[in-house]
Amino acid sequence: MPEPDFIDFDGNFRVNMYRQREGMFGSDGVAAQTTQSSTQKDGLCFTHEDKAILALVYNQSEMTQKELALEWGWMIDRVEYYLNKIKKQQIIRRVGSSRNGHWELLIEEEGWQS
Repeated sequence: MPEPDFIDFDGNFRVNMYRQREGMFGSDGVAAQTTQSSTQKDGLCFTHEDKAILALVYNQSEMTQKELALEWGWMIDRVEYYLNKIKKQQIIRRVGSSRNGHWELLIEEEGWQS
């Protein structure tokens, strides 16, 4: 069985545990890997959700996390997850306060749009 993944998200913590299921393992007994649909460019990998967040940040940089969640109909935790993920990759950063600040893209638009 694969070892669990321990993931730290700026104060949040997640453990991904895997279990054996029929049809999930190849003939060598190693778990088949599944991934989300994503785009990879210049070593960066973007899921559909990453791109959705980046598009909103690009077009409306002053939006708060709550406003981003309302725009997409997501829970605030989901927005926080994707923002933290993108911030860790040094793609965006928050400038100013959470209420009166704005998001700043640290890569060119071509780096995440396809």
